[in-house]
Amino acid sequence: MTYKDYFVVEVKVNGKIMRIRDGAVYLPYGSEYSILLKNLNTRKASVNVSVDGEDTLDNHSLILDANGEIELQGFLRGNVAKNRFRFIHKTEQIQKHRGDRADDGMIRIEFAYEKPQPDPWIKETIKEVHHYYNTPVKPQYYGSAIDWTYTNNDSSDGSRSVSMGEPVAMAASGPPVAESNVTCDSLGIADVPLADEGITVKGSECSQQFRYGFIGELENSEAIVIQLKGITDTGNQVSQPVTVQTKLTCPTCGTKFKSSMKYCGNCGTFLE
Repeated sequence: MTYKDYFVVEVKVNGKIMRIRDGAVYLPYGSEYSILLKNLNTRKASVNVSVDGEDTLDNHSLILDANGEIELQGFLRGNVAKNRFRFIHKTEQIQKHRGDRADDGMIRIEFAYEKPQPDPWIKETIKEVHHYYNTPVKPQYYGSAIDWTYTNNDSSDGSRSVSMGEPVAMAASGPPVAESNVTCDSLGIADVPLADEGITVKGSECSQQFRYGFIGELENSEAIVIQLKGITDTGNQVSQPVTVQTKLTCPTCGTKFKSSMKYCGNCGTFLE
């Protein structure tokens, strides 16, 4: 689980939650996965999802209700996820045809919470200051939200405003910037891809439906980044997805540990 500011991101394979260790998920090449998003805040959240530096939501954002969750199964086209996420090995042939990207193998989740709504008493406060600001208070309706605006004729700055939660259009952010793990020769030309490099492509067909909604003005966004790996730290190819229930066996003494452990607590051997 990756947790940040009341927002949780999980990667699932075959319906099981994967273990995230040091920001990385280990899964076999050829695996199809989904991305579970949980909003633990009491306000709505707008979410953008990019994989390998590409937007997966067809220039839209997901809206998560307060204390809500969504399991994104694949790439959106319109309001339907039509193909699942499939993680594959980036071979030399793929690299020559597709090229390298600095954020290959990266899942980036960018989220922003809806700004808190003012307390009901704000309307009464505006009525009280109306006598001082001369200009009548004029509510402007945007769907179910109201933008209350008033002007101070005696002020040098001209105007002030109080927002009641104006809805904003859904739009995906630009591609994330991540540190490159591509090796280059002296001329800056990329060599063969590293052994542990993988990318996400369109997998099997699915039909996950989404509907359009509205969200108010947003706070500043935050991001969570997860790296997908098909090779362990010792250079062996991952044969089974490492889930939160996976038990690791020490190759030296045979002691079993949770998959979150990196070293054997009995003899100190590194655990794959």
